[in-house]
Amino acid sequence: MSSLTSHPGKAMWVLGVALVTLVKVPLLSLYYLIQRPNPQWTVRQALMNNLMRIFLYHTAVVRAKTPLKLEPGSERERFVQVPPVGDIHLKSVLDDETIKPVTIGGTWYPSLPPNNYKGKIILHFHGGGYAIGAGRAADAAYAGKVLTENTAPFALFVQYRLASNQKGRFPAALQDALSSYIFLLSQGYQAASIVVSGDSAGGHVALSLLRYLSSEDVGLPPPRALLLWSPAIDLEAAKDPTTVNRSKFYATDYLIGNFSSWGAIKFTEGLDLSHSTLRSYVVQLGYPFRAVSPVWICVGATEILGPEGLLMGEELREKGSVVKTHVISGAPHDVMFVGNILGFEKEAVEATQAAHQFIEDIA
Repeated sequence: MSSLTSHPGKAMWVLGVALVTLVKVPLLSLYYLIQRPNPQWTVRQALMNNLMRIFLYHTAVVRAKTPLKLEPGSERERFVQVPPVGDIHLKSVLDDETIKPVTIGGTWYPSLPPNNYKGKIILHFHGGGYAIGAGRAADAAYAGKVLTENTAPFALFVQYRLASNQKGRFPAALQDALSSYIFLLSQGYQAASIVVSGDSAGGHVALSLLRYLSSEDVGLPPPRALLLWSPAIDLEAAKDPTTVNRSKFYATDYLIGNFSSWGAIKFTEGLDLSHSTLRSYVVQLGYPFRAVSPVWICVGATEILGPEGLLMGEELREKGSVVKTHVISGAPHDVMFVGNILGFEKEAVEATQAAHQFIEDIA
């Protein structure tokens, strides 16, 4: 049962916000006919950017948690259960006294790969600030569609544990990421055909997985590549709402400080970040490593997290990693995942096609 249906007060709050927003939409539309945060944007893009920010703000206010279910639901045969990673692969930060690997779920897009499929597979970690989302069709159908139509034929979206839920702090999501990677290898997919991918906070999960595979001797072959879409790199900085709210790109993005800090605070709860190894997984910036796989980083030109994503790329290059960046002109945060909502469908298609070319060009 969701947190809204089990808490009438929260449901009433959301209903009130929805009614007020409906009244405001015509007025906002008229305003954006005259003036928009980004002159390149259409009225629709400006309006939806504003509505997305309202949605994230109030989601954080009511703490609308996402229940992670292991039943197939509407995905039916597309939904699979992923067994927990074995102790043999749990080293360093993954060997936690409290947080242990568990069975998780995953959703295939657009369908289960056929038997004996030997082509490329995307292993994707969804965004949501470590607070919301599950990678299932209700919230990830568009991203699943745009990735599998333009980047690789099949994608497994992982339902990793969220920090907003019980026992979801670090390293829960990273344990789940490793479980899902090993799961694909156990199903017969070759590492050279697996492309690890992540958007927003899912980019933090994906980068952490590559860091782990690059830094720890766990006897696993490296994936073909890593794709990062508007990655949230620094979870320590995200704990402070002003990191987002005082950004020079605040007006041209929909991220809001209370939402970003909600997940980040829960993600780091009880962690001693004075330990450099642990801190390198949480902060990432300032802790570059030589990646065992090529890295592709896509950001919007006017998004709040864009500069740190590009800076991470520079740091990885300095360590000898192969990195390519792609900047979407005039775009806010994570249009690959929500381009259909924001009115950036064309940009999302072009970016995912560029990612396809990147993974094809890898020798």
